[in-house]
Amino acid sequence: MALILVTGASRGIGLELACQYAEAGDKVIATCRDPETANALKHLEQSHPTVELQTLDVVDSLSILSLASLLSKRGDKLDVLINNAGMLVQEDPGEWTADAFSASLETNVVGPAMIMQAFEKVMADGGKMISISSGLGSFGMALDFGGPTGTYAASKAALNMVVCQLAPRLKQKGIVAVAFNPGWVKTDMGGQEATYTPQESVSSLRESFAKLTLDQAGQFIDHNYDSLPW
Repeated sequence: MALILVTGASRGIGLELACQYAEAGDKVIATCRDPETANALKHLEQSHPTVELQTLDVVDSLSILSLASLLSKRGDKLDVLINNAGMLVQEDPGEWTADAFSASLETNVVGPAMIMQAFEKVMADGGKMISISSGLGSFGMALDFGGPTGTYAASKAALNMVVCQLAPRLKQKGIVAVAFNPGWVKTDMGGQEATYTPQESVSSLRESFAKLTLDQAGQFIDHNYDSLPW
């Protein structure tokens, strides 16, 4: 039984990750800002004794350190940490606002970076730190340049760089850190015109996560396990 921690688990890809890992019999620490209002997660916890809900606000340093400290005191060792929490604000170039841009960077870049640092000490040997990125963050894929997802794309490109910067150090400790593209998924963020259902994306992601080795530290990988251009 693996121990999995998922951030942003109250809906979308995060919720589906928690569900599929729970169904597989793994122990899941599902986190979100307000577990009391996360009805789907509460139902999952009630129906699966291996699921534990915890509060985690990825833009609150105290919240991050508090949960990391709790796991450390309990002696928990995470096999998989999934940085999934994120936000998308649609603003066309030329109409960007500082507040929305800053919020995107804080949630999509700073939060995951602080989580990777804080939870490093509670990772199991051979553990996997996975950050959910996006094809929009790839210069090589050149998706939607000039579109309303520009600030989101910029934040995901920055997240990819965070993974690159931390991966060598984590690799020395036996931890593989990678960025993953989940594909275009039918969620509140992705919209209903997207290519994949959450079930399809997460099933593919989980298969790819299981194949990861230390040799892939710092890479950007598609949900189907193909390497992606930066």
